[in-house]
Amino acid sequence: MKGVIQALQAQEEFIITSHEHPDPDSLGSMLGLYFGLQQLGKSCRMVSADPPPANLDWPGLDKIEVLSQPLPDEDGPWIVVLDCEPARTGLISQDRAAAGKIINIDHHQGNLFQGPYTYINPEEPSTSVMVYRLLREMGVSLDRAMATALYGGIVGDTGGFRYANTTPETFTIAAELVELGIDHALIARQIFASKPIEFLRLLGYALSNLKSDLEGRLVWLKVSHEDFVRWGADPAETDQLIQYARMVNTARIALLFREVKPREIRIGFRSDSIDVGKLAARFGGGGHKLAAGAKLSGSLDEAVEKVLAAAREYLGEEDQT
Repeated sequence: MKGVIQALQAQEEFIITSHEHPDPDSLGSMLGLYFGLQQLGKSCRMVSADPPPANLDWPGLDKIEVLSQPLPDEDGPWIVVLDCEPARTGLISQDRAAAGKIINIDHHQGNLFQGPYTYINPEEPSTSVMVYRLLREMGVSLDRAMATALYGGIVGDTGGFRYANTTPETFTIAAELVELGIDHALIARQIFASKPIEFLRLLGYALSNLKSDLEGRLVWLKVSHEDFVRWGADPAETDQLIQYARMVNTARIALLFREVKPREIRIGFRSDSIDVGKLAARFGGGGHKLAAGAKLSGSLDEAVEKVLAAAREYLGEEDQT
C-alpha cells in the first residue's frame, strides 16, 4: 500500500481501468480513485473494454471511455488496474504489462502481482475498500460522488453485506459513506432489484431448466446464446443468475454457464463452504474462495460436461478431507 501511494503521489497522469464486463466493485473502485486523484490535481482517464451495466446511474459513469481497441503499447501514462490482473482488462497487451508503468490494486486471491507497484489483499471484502484506504491515507476529502461509488462497490461485492467477506469494519466504512448523504437504498435497488423485463423472462426459463446432481450438492444453470436471443436479454446483465442456483439449500457448489457469444462460455462458480477459486483455476479462471469465474471457448454442452466432471471430482475430494 505504501509503495502504491508513493507512485500515485509521484506521477501526474493516469489511465484507470478494470476487468471486462465491469461490475459494481470494479466501477466503484475506478470512480472513487478517479475523483480522488482529480482532487489531488492529477490528470486521469477511465477506460473500459465494455460499458457499465445500464441499471447503474452513478456520478461519473458517463466519463468512462469504452474502447474497441486495446491501449497502444508505446510509452504513455501510468495505468492503474483495479479489481483484476492486467490480462483481464481486455485492453492491456502482455508487452505493455511487462514493460511496467502498471499499478495493480486488487483483492482477488489469484492475482499474480504483475507490475512494479502492487497492492493485493485477498482478505479485503472489495477493491473499493482498498481504494477507500488509499484515499484516506493520501488525505483526500471524500465527497458524495466518491461515497456513492465506493459504497456501491462494497455493497456489490459483499452481496448487500450478506457474504462471509463482510467484517465489522466493512459496516463501519459503509456507515461513514452513508453519512456523506448518499442514497444507499437507491444504490442497493439498482444493483440487486432493477432488471429489464427480458431478464426476468430469461430467469423464468433458466430456472425451469435448473439441474442438480450428487443429491443436490451440485447445482447448475445453463443459458445458450440462442436463449439470450430468444428472450432478448443482454448477457452482460445476467451474471446474477447464479445467485438463484446458490439458493438451493443442499447446494455445495453452484454453477452458471452462459454462452455470451457463439462459442464463448463464461462460467460462474459459487459456494458457501468450498474453495471454488481452486476449481475455477483448473479452467484458467480465478477469483475468491467462495466466488470465482472462468471463460472457455467451444461448444456450450462440451464446456458444461467438462466443468461438471471436474466439479463432481472436486466434491469427491472434499468429502474425503
